[in-house]
Amino acid sequence: HDVHVYEKNARPGGLLVYGIPDFKMEKDIIARRVKQMEAEGVTFHYGVHVGGTEQGALDPRELHSQYDAVALTGGAEAGRDLPIPGRDLDGIHFAMDFLPQQNRRVSGEFIADNRPILAAGKRVVVIGGGDTGSDCIGTSIRHGCKNLVTFEIVPTPPNERMGNNPWPQWP
Repeated sequence: HDVHVYEKNARPGGLLVYGIPDFKMEKDIIARRVKQMEAEGVTFHYGVHVGGTEQGALDPRELHSQYDAVALTGGAEAGRDLPIPGRDLDGIHFAMDFLPQQNRRVSGEFIADNRPILAAGKRVVVIGGGDTGSDCIGTSIRHGCKNLVTFEIVPTPPNERMGNNPWPQWP
């Protein structure tokens, strides 16, 4: 098979590279895997947004006409918005704006948005939890935020597991 991977970003790896902070996953792990894939014959095309609406985006129908099979494997970059008063105020950001910008900063990659999102010296509130919330907390602390408060969306788990809720189920 002749395999081609089209990546909208400047580097391969998608959310592994742009969404997960380096303190949680070192990017050389991904680079090593990409190098292995290239050695096995995979061709990577960078800066090509398949299905996007911006200039230079590639229509999936064009890929379909060139290849025998096409797999669309995009990550989930759209955050769950909270339609609440003040949501539109300056300084309120989605995780997937904050984290990829920081990952680009750490790697020395060009940041297209000229408005840096930095937590240094700021009072930070993280709404939401899970891995993404934890990544925002860790990144804000590493920036040197003044203080940080986090609100989880799901109910607090019980202190003890119920008999019908064994590990590794969510508590």
